[in-house]
Amino acid sequence: MSTLKRMTLFFLLIVAGMGQSRFSFIHQDTSVTGLHEYYQYEAWIYNTSTDTLQLTTNRLYRTTPPAEWSASMCIEIVCLPPFIDVYDFSLSPGDSAWFALDIYPFEVEGTGEWSIEVIDSTTMEADTADIAYTFGAIGVVDEPEAPAPREFGVVQVFPNPTNAAFNTILHKMTPGRYELTLFDLNGRTLETRWLEMKTSGRHLLSWNVDRYTSGSYVLRIEGGGSVWVKRVTIIK
Repeated sequence: MSTLKRMTLFFLLIVAGMGQSRFSFIHQDTSVTGLHEYYQYEAWIYNTSTDTLQLTTNRLYRTTPPAEWSASMCIEIVCLPPFIDVYDFSLSPGDSAWFALDIYPFEVEGTGEWSIEVIDSTTMEADTADIAYTFGAIGVVDEPEAPAPREFGVVQVFPNPTNAAFNTILHKMTPGRYELTLFDLNGRTLETRWLEMKTSGRHLLSWNVDRYTSGSYVLRIEGGGSVWVKRVTIIK
């Protein structure tokens, strides 16, 4: 093969690789907890490739918030001090990592704007989310009860599609007993599980579906007076 042909083939391989996204950074929820205690931006980072990725999360300030404010990043169980803006971590194939930016305005009025950047250290591919938060006068401060969350009941299924197993995360649910049932598209019950929730935090259940054939399935979650339905795809 001539040198020109080898260079052309090498260039085409690079272009083809650049066009394939190896991870995704997806916003999940935004909420203000309690009596305006703190503001939380939640997202998930998914490894959509067959490689273990070396990722960097970088927090950039687009607008400097008031000096009294405090903001910290959390990746899974690691919550960084407010003065750390960069975090490196690895993510296995098909795995995911929970991300949050927690902002504590401490009742000081102002505006903060951040840009969260997740970078693949191998390809330098980046995915970015812009976050802006303005805290103003609360108004009535002697409320007898904390206001209800803006969004209640978040259900997530990942990885999806899957070939052997998937996880279900239930977040911000009303405490109580929940029934989770996996059906095929003919309505036949395949598995039923129960989860007793004493808090509204994050609850994770893992499902082994290696024995099922390729196709689409339905996961139904019922409890707390609500019903959620998620489609699960199995690919062998």
